Amino acid sequence: MVKAEVVVATALAACAGAVDLFALSELGGAFASVVTGNLVNTGFGLGTADVARIVPSVTAVAAFGVGVVAWTLVWRRGLLGPLCAELVLLLGVLAWWVATGAAPGHAGALVLLALAAVAMGGQSIAALRLGAATTYLTGALTNALHDLVSGRAGSRRAAVRQLLALVLGALAAAGLRTLSRTALPALPVALLLVAIITARRRRVS
Repeated sequence: MVKAEVVVATALAACAGAVDLFALSELGGAFASVVTGNLVNTGFGLGTADVARIVPSVTAVAAFGVGVVAWTLVWRRGLLGPLCAELVLLLGVLAWWVATGAAPGHAGALVLLALAAVAMGGQSIAALRLGAATTYLTGALTNALHDLVSGRAGSRRAAVRQLLALVLGALAAAGLRTLSRTALPALPVALLLVAIITARRRRVS
């Protein structure tokens, strides 16, 4: 039987992939969880005086940081609390998106991006408690390749699993976007619910 922790971590990585695809394609071109990419975009925007590139990227980085700090302060232990709080934010994003007919306008898109980024910052804290990578996968890939080349024992299988889950989450979101843009933010909500239900039923702490 697959361990509950594995199911939760995989579902969260897929959720992050779906959220990032949604943010990148619909909310101004910034990632909700990839801080490195957003910082590079910020530098690009500053170097070219492109405000349209700077604002979403800075918004996402700042909001992600808020999520990390808030989740750390409010939920000092446990997993269900942080994940349920993330669910509330992603449901808010979904409701706002649907209410505006998938056309929230520039200011509305920035607010939605901020909410999604706060949620991803919070998810990162939950992932730390799981001992898994769900948003910060550059480090997972680096460690896995380092262990492979150096012959060291490591969590290569877990890293590959999480990377694939992220890609598949983004792939599924891209497919859903083609079928129905309005339903796009429903996918990460569904994936997060899988994680929450699994954690609750199998008492993942």
